Amino acid sequence: MKKILAVAALGSFIATPALAVQIELTPVMVKDTTALIKGKGFNCPLVKMASAKPATARGNVVKVWCGPDDGTDNVFGDFQYRLTFRPDGGVDVAEWR
Repeated sequence: MKKILAVAALGSFIATPALAVQIELTPVMVKDTTALIKGKGFNCPLVKMASAKPATARGNVVKVWCGPDDGTDNVFGDFQYRLTFRPDGGVDVAEWR
């Protein structure tokens, strides 16, 4: 239940911005969002950055960057994911395109 709440907290930072808005990630948000992405079968060593994007018809969108779990702020250019926070409370995860 805590995991769902932490990921939901990430979605709650979205206020349908016109431009991208950087999200300040807490350690719990990083851990739980990484687990969510991995749980959907994607390779994400560690969530490093998140940015709120304009909402779509499917829900609120967050772009997430992953990187090595090495204590740095480095991100991988090819480890970007779209998290869509649906109105029904679900979260869809897909590669960012």
